Amino acid sequence: MPTRRVADYMSTKIVSLAPESTVREAEGVLAEHGIGGAPVLDERGCVLGVVSQRDLVRIEATPATAGETGTFYTDMEELRDLAEVPVERHGTPVETIMNRSVLEISPQADVAEAARTMREHRVHRLLVTEDGVLVGILSALDLLRALADS
Repeated sequence: MPTRRVADYMSTKIVSLAPESTVREAEGVLAEHGIGGAPVLDERGCVLGVVSQRDLVRIEATPATAGETGTFYTDMEELRDLAEVPVERHGTPVETIMNRSVLEISPQADVAEAARTMREHRVHRLLVTEDGVLVGILSALDLLRALADS
């Protein structure tokens, strides 16, 4: 039986974010495309991390303070309480909240290797990279398609 390669089943239609994209922009992109996460890429297309809906929910659930974000800073004791005022994080760049620990696989890898990696790490997607550049995404649904083809 011929080897079933990741390249034969991966999706090359990639929705991604730039590191300077804001939390609000990321929320919009994920909602618009109906996806649960997106890779964060540098200008060359290299993977820096991944932002998921879980990351966005977590950041919204823990409001920052004006002092933490630099929105308001003072060293005057009578104004110090103002630094503790909660502020929204919609303008936070995704590079500060993204998961930098990502799983990558080669487009030449066998789909069985991809399935083992997904199972072992309990993930639903792998980023497919070649020479450090993102070329596709392989999902669990793509693996089901490979199984149906066999």
